[in-house]
Amino acid sequence: MTDSIDSEDQRFERLRSMSVRTRDRVLAEAAVDAAARLRARMPISAANTDRNATALIARFLVAEGEAVGVVEERTAFRRANVDRYLTLRAQRGTERSTRECRNILYAAGRVLHPREYPAARVLPAPRFKRQPAATAHEIRDLYALIPGLPTSLGTRVQVLVDLCWGAGARPADFKSLRGTALTSTVMSGRAISVVALPNSAGGVRQVPVIDEAISARLIGLAARTGNGLVLAPSSEFAERNIVNRVSEHLRRRGYKGVDTAALRNRWILDLSERIPAALLMQLADVVDIRVLADQRDLLHRYKLRHAITVMMEANR
Repeated sequence: MTDSIDSEDQRFERLRSMSVRTRDRVLAEAAVDAAARLRARMPISAANTDRNATALIARFLVAEGEAVGVVEERTAFRRANVDRYLTLRAQRGTERSTRECRNILYAAGRVLHPREYPAARVLPAPRFKRQPAATAHEIRDLYALIPGLPTSLGTRVQVLVDLCWGAGARPADFKSLRGTALTSTVMSGRAISVVALPNSAGGVRQVPVIDEAISARLIGLAARTGNGLVLAPSSEFAERNIVNRVSEHLRRRGYKGVDTAALRNRWILDLSERIPAALLMQLADVVDIRVLADQRDLLHRYKLRHAITVMMEANR
């Protein structure tokens, strides 16, 4: 009941007591302070909703502040900045989480720049273009690059490619993915690697890796890593943006970074021609298959007789 009678200042003091994780504590405190003050100017909601929304706004302000070295909410909440952030988020999150994030950030942006954010009922949602799927040539180039890299960097590139292209892992998964999440099962006399990845419902999805070479490497990775992080076996916690750090090291050596979204999309496209749509959505942890619609020109075109044959086989 206290939420409904909080003044703006009381609400601000309550919300600013939270924290966000980042290396720069000064930046984090400034982001939380600005997020709490902004949220306190918005319509009152349940305490938990208020805190979650404030945390999301603060994380956005941290991301913007890291680029310029200071938190400046009026500049950060220009519509172009928010839409750019949402586009990047859409590549590594679910449609639902991106939509919820957009609603919260647009509502906050409307407080500061009402002309840039029309009323919610007429606000056009930006169309997020999915990252194009990696080509077979690009994947071969990545694997060919590995032997010439320093051992530590080469190992991390191998892990990224194997897990993103072989199991559909997302960048966020690597913050907590440990060797113990890589197990194996025996089918038809063959050991098949199984990767346990988090899903959007808060559970875990078990993703089999059918490619024999990748499966064998992941089984070996699990044995070497144990309970350690797959990208940082000797560290207790993953460094911030650990996947981006791998790409930064590659670019310093004159190579392209590892486009994890493109690798995952190639995995999805390849699976789409081999397994039922329901299983694809389960393994990929998606609520729609828009990535297939966005890249339909890359999909196989079935002739009528082939379609009938496939459907009859499935009906047996």
